Amino acid sequence: MDAFDLLHPSLQHHIVNSLGWRELRPFQEEVIPAVLNGEHVLVVAPTAGGKTEAAILPILSRMLTEDWRGLSTIYVCPIKALLNNLHVRLTRYASLVGRTCGLWHGDVSPSNRAGINREPPDIFANDP
Repeated sequence: MDAFDLLHPSLQHHIVNSLGWRELRPFQEEVIPAVLNGEHVLVVAPTAGGKTEAAILPILSRMLTEDWRGLSTIYVCPIKALLNNLHVRLTRYASLVGRTCGLWHGDVSPSNRAGINREPPDIFANDP
């Protein structure tokens, strides 16, 4: 069975129909089952190689399959500019399956921080 078939059916639907992907990248096929199984993984690939998707797709799948509620995932990124870029993608992927993503770093406004504190997202993107 390939990694795509292991993902939650709702996520499969959006990968094909909302994102328009025909297939996963080969290394994503290797990483996704390990994350789905709860293994610790270190994903290394070139820039724009699909690392974020290799990590977040199985997490979103587990959120749906295991009915995770509230803040359950912290995505740590060491560079604020990259974090801002990733947040847009993470938010899109999460919203496809009815989940939320919040952003927290030194430039996040006090009103946005207050909103995150009032209603914590499912995924929290943060710099160290």
